[in-house]
Amino acid sequence: MSKVGKIISVVGGPRAGKSFLVKLLAQHYNGVAILEGEESDFPERIRIDIQENIRPLERITWFRNKLVKEYLGALEKKEEGSVVVTDNFWISYQLYIDALAKDFESEVIYDLATIDKQTLPWPDVVIFLSLEESGIRDFIKRGGRDFDQSEEFIQNQALPIHKLHTSFFNRDEIKPKVLTIQRDQLDFLNESDFESLISKIENGS
Repeated sequence: MSKVGKIISVVGGPRAGKSFLVKLLAQHYNGVAILEGEESDFPERIRIDIQENIRPLERITWFRNKLVKEYLGALEKKEEGSVVVTDNFWISYQLYIDALAKDFESEVIYDLATIDKQTLPWPDVVIFLSLEESGIRDFIKRGGRDFDQSEEFIQNQALPIHKLHTSFFNRDEIKPKVLTIQRDQLDFLNESDFESLISKIENGS
């Protein structure tokens, strides 16, 4: 009897604790973790784009290409029977469009987003990590990445993007596809918190 694979995607704004949870879930399911990466993994030009909040078209397109290629790889591993856990998936870059791009650049990226929506399947499980502002600030501080510590980054990127995530994943047509977890008060190293999450994943609620 062949193994049944699936894709679990953990989504949320910057520094919501996605990568940490991905690693725990991949270990639990003896699966494959696909991570966005840390500051040192991004090209220098992309790090500058984020730090200075410039060149949104190339920044969003770079992340789009990365996410789509990783998701296609995840689909292959799923077909082989693996459980694949990702921090973000192909929809994630689209939530940055309104926050970062304007005018013609926005139109270009929305055309690309429409193609992705028409051609790429949804993950088997989507976990949305929701955070209050105090939690966002705490996670950013604890993350320690050089490019996202400034108040300007928090006000102009982190908070608006968290707000866009919340708005998107609470849409009537999207909400039934998503397991929303209020992250602020949870510690996934706590056995009861983690087992509660696993139960919700397995029960689809």
